Amino acid sequence: MKKDIPHIAIEFPDYFPDNFDEFIVDGIENELLDLRVERKEPTAWAASEWIIPGIVAVYILKPYFEAFLKEAGKDHYLLLKNKLNSILAKTKNMNVNTITAKETTNKIDTSNTQSKAISIFIQTKNGIVIKLLYDNNLDLDTWQQSTIDFLHLIEDHYENAKNNSLTEYLNNLEPSRNRTIYGIIDPDSKSWILINNLGQYEREKMNKN
Repeated sequence: MKKDIPHIAIEFPDYFPDNFDEFIVDGIENELLDLRVERKEPTAWAASEWIIPGIVAVYILKPYFEAFLKEAGKDHYLLLKNKLNSILAKTKNMNVNTITAKETTNKIDTSNTQSKAISIFIQTKNGIVIKLLYDNNLDLDTWQQSTIDFLHLIEDHYENAKNNSLTEYLNNLEPSRNRTIYGIIDPDSKSWILINNLGQYEREKMNKN
C-alpha cells in the first residue's frame, strides 16, 4: 500500500478478471471515501501461513472509522458491511494452494484450515491491526455473521472506548513490536478468539494435541 493511509485498501491478484475491480467498488464508492484498489503480482513469503495476506485482502483502517462512524457516515458503514458479506461469499469456495520451495514443504501445517483466499484487516484506535481469519470448516453464514459481530465490536471500540471489551483487551497487551493480532472464529461459540503471540499459540496447540 502507499505511504499515505487511505480509508480502505483492497488488494487481489493481477490475474483476476477485469470485472473484479468493478465488483469490489460497486456499492461502496463515495466522494468522501479514499478507497485504494490494487492488483498485485503473486509474492513469495517466508512466513507463517497466518501472517500471509489472503488472496483477497481487505484493509479497513483507522481513518475510515474516524470519518465514517460519525452520524453522516453511518449509512456508508452499513454499505461496507454488505460489501464485506459479498466478498466473503465470492471467496468462500476459492481453492488456493500453497506452493513452497522443495526444502520447506514439510513446514506446511496440514492442520491449518484457515482460508487462504480471504483475510480482513481492521485497525484499532491505537494503531494495532487485527487480522480476521476464516476457517474453511465453517459455513458462509457463520463467516458473515461473525464479521458483522466484529464490526459491531470495533464500532463500539471507537465510540465507547473506555467501556469496551476490545479496548480492555488491547490495554492489557504486553508492549511488543508486533502490531498485528490474529482473530479466529471459535467453531463452537462462533465468537472471536484473539491471538497476540503466534508462537505461544502454536506451542499451546501442540501441547493440547
